[in-house]
Amino acid sequence: MWGLGLLNGLRISMRNMLRGPITVKYPHEKLVLPERARWAVRPKYFDDGSPKCTACMTCVRVCPDHILSLDVTTAEDKTKHIDAFGYEIGACMMCGLCVEACPFDAIMMSHDYELAVTDAALLNETLIENVDAATAAHHKAEKQATAGEVESGE
Repeated sequence: MWGLGLLNGLRISMRNMLRGPITVKYPHEKLVLPERARWAVRPKYFDDGSPKCTACMTCVRVCPDHILSLDVTTAEDKTKHIDAFGYEIGACMMCGLCVEACPFDAIMMSHDYELAVTDAALLNETLIENVDAATAAHHKAEKQATAGEVESGE
């Protein structure tokens, strides 16, 4: 029958016209992102403010884009000092493999999605700089403290 396609197109147009706007007025309104949304890599910290990174280099080795860099100095007593933990946010595909591979849960994918910059030099970040690396003992103490809070019901 002639005109059936025209009527079907008009029906679809009317349905979409009557459903209302679906856009978000971005700077003033923001969508709530799902919990599993992945954006930029960020370090995690202990309660005392020291970074959880042990400088094991696992995240650097597993990154498919090779955008993480970790400059570490090892002392004679085998303690590590993080000189710089670099991150090229402009080249990151935000896959989350570095976070999954970290054995000490020291990095995370943040929910900060406003990553636009006007200067290309700002796309290279230093996440951690000039601090002593965490030790396994520090991580063990945190686990025991967390387990104690769970047992006491806090």
